[in-house]
Amino acid sequence: MRRYVRRFLKDTDAAVAMETLIITPILAWLFVASFIFFDAFRAYNTSLKATYAIADVLSRQTDTIFGSDLEGLADVFDHITRNTAGSSMRVTEISQSDDQYLIRWSYATDGRARLFNANLPEFEEQLPVMAVGDRILLVETFLPYDPFFDLGFEGIEFTNFTVTRPRFAGLVPFNDGSAPTYCPTGCDVGEGS
Repeated sequence: MRRYVRRFLKDTDAAVAMETLIITPILAWLFVASFIFFDAFRAYNTSLKATYAIADVLSRQTDTIFGSDLEGLADVFDHITRNTAGSSMRVTEISQSDDQYLIRWSYATDGRARLFNANLPEFEEQLPVMAVGDRILLVETFLPYDPFFDLGFEGIEFTNFTVTRPRFAGLVPFNDGSAPTYCPTGCDVGEGS
């Protein structure tokens, strides 16, 4: 019996087939995982560049912007990131007044909550040092990422936080539509001027 056991242990026939059988699932998993990792990196990088582009567009505004303008920029963000659902954007103008930050206006798209002064302590450390009377625009984008294959990466949301200053004016005027500056056809009294 010992002779058969020794002969079995020394036998190398079909070793490559067994190694292939063991290593193939591991290699397939590594290939899929690397594909998902690099696709997630691409999605994050694209969302970051789109956030910078939107912040740059807003920083150049000198005329009053409306909620519909920000909704349109959210659509631009969706187009750039190739996202069809779930992404949102929040734009907030923050000023410095007597050693404290104040939110002048905030607008959020797609069901995201807008910011109020009570929310400032949550991210105050991320805001830059500002002179009294200075204003900044905070552009936040939120992009959910759903991988093609389920490898435990579900439920990831890429959040981008970008701060910029208005370039050509001291502030970016905002009108949420509650007080229109023009009157479309069929206006009621008090609807506009």
